[in-house]
Amino acid sequence: MIRRLLPAAIGLLMAAVPLTAGPVAAQADPDVVRIHDGALRGVAGPSTVTFQGIPYAAPPVGQLRWTPPRPPAHWTGVRDATKATPYCPQSQGGQPMKGTSEDCLYLHVTVPKGKSAKPRPVMVWSHGGGFSSGSGSQHVPTKLVAEGNVIVVTVDFRIGVFGNFGLKGLPGSGTFGMQDQQAALRWVRDNIGAFGGDSHNVTLFGESGGGVGTCGLLTSPGTRGLVDRAIMESGSCLLNWPRNGLAIGIAAGSFWHPLATVQETGRTAATHLGCTGKSTLRCLRDLDTDKVFAESDSFGSIAYGNPTLPLEPGKAIKAGLFPKIPILSGHTKDEARAISAVAELLLNPVTADNYSTLLTEAFGDRAAKVEATYPASQYSSAGDHAAALAWSAMDTDRVFACPQRATSAAFARSAPAVYAYEFADPAAPGYVPFPAGFPTGSSHASELNYLFDAAGGESYHLTEAQQKLAAQMRSYWTNFARTGNPNGQSNPSWPEWPSVQVLAPGATAPGDTSDHHCNLWK
Repeated sequence: MIRRLLPAAIGLLMAAVPLTAGPVAAQADPDVVRIHDGALRGVAGPSTVTFQGIPYAAPPVGQLRWTPPRPPAHWTGVRDATKATPYCPQSQGGQPMKGTSEDCLYLHVTVPKGKSAKPRPVMVWSHGGGFSSGSGSQHVPTKLVAEGNVIVVTVDFRIGVFGNFGLKGLPGSGTFGMQDQQAALRWVRDNIGAFGGDSHNVTLFGESGGGVGTCGLLTSPGTRGLVDRAIMESGSCLLNWPRNGLAIGIAAGSFWHPLATVQETGRTAATHLGCTGKSTLRCLRDLDTDKVFAESDSFGSIAYGNPTLPLEPGKAIKAGLFPKIPILSGHTKDEARAISAVAELLLNPVTADNYSTLLTEAFGDRAAKVEATYPASQYSSAGDHAAALAWSAMDTDRVFACPQRATSAAFARSAPAVYAYEFADPAAPGYVPFPAGFPTGSSHASELNYLFDAAGGESYHLTEAQQKLAAQMRSYWTNFARTGNPNGQSNPSWPEWPSVQVLAPGATAPGDTSDHHCNLWK
């Protein structure tokens, strides 16, 4: 989910691994794989083998806090890769999550059982959470892997104050989490062959903040040669929000901040933490994790104007400064219903009494035009939820749908192929809790329950029609990873941009998705 109040409200956005002594068998054990740093023992399921908690970088702790990722240490014997590692420090329910650790630069590899005649496509997952929460291990890709005959790598990377902190004179300021993901991609290039993967066929895909990050990484010089295709779900380089757009009470903003802004925020945080003068950085690195984490809400954006991101990513894609690779990009039809639902659960709902005021706070003298386009009366059948649904429709278009489509259009100017979609199951299980009587629609992140066996640690019941859609979507995603084209098998044909494929039970072709009023938001 995207940043601060939203992950804090819902919770689900939301030390060295023991070694076993002894030499490695000569690859006779299919659950043991040898990579550059040593041997790993995973765990086999009915259709897949999973290797968890593989270090792709040295623990960024102590004096390595806020340094670019460094190579992990080699090990002897067989490393136990059967258990998930702690999440990176983050909030849960508005409080620091228990059991997290700064020692969190690990990834998790799921492979199909059995040998393949040729190397398998690789899909690297960048989790959501608005660069402030989430974990790769939240998402279980068993069906995606087994049905699509692909390898999925999920990654944990530094977030919040530990991933996005900046300070004048600190190399890498504001980009440590982005650099972690690039280190993970380099690890894939160097090691995925040991799992039967094709290091020359790597798809980077992510949702929400992971979609934003995927897009940003494509504009980074450090990603060149590491990604062959990209999928962005409900997040892109152009995502930004007006006041109240990300959560009620949150100021207007973006996930990209100038380097100087991030560094000034860091200076303010250092002062709050009692670290000033020439020894500021050493003082900060000596502080306990919990004390530093108290400043995390100020560090949910990535810095640009530096070696990792030379340009603001939205400007970079408009200038064509990205690798010319196939792109798949889309959003859900009712993204912001998740935001309105959480606002109501936090007792700060959008109502008939405050709808106009919230619009004025967001759009000033243009608010009347916006309200005329999204009148609460259009949703009168929803009773007390009418204004919240009107706000959700506006917020979906302004924050998610139209920026996502503008991003697709920018990529389409020079990418070899762009495929766009709208996930539009009107009864998709919500990824966040919803108040009683509040229609979920196809809200933010709800498509994850169709791609992954468990997303956010829970598995949701899908009807027979929804299960059919889920299998179709997994086929589209893995076809795209294999060839750069989602079409194949018996799925409905998916044409390239500017068509928008509607993903809903029973949908067989691109649909009319002009109801997002993108001409207004231009």
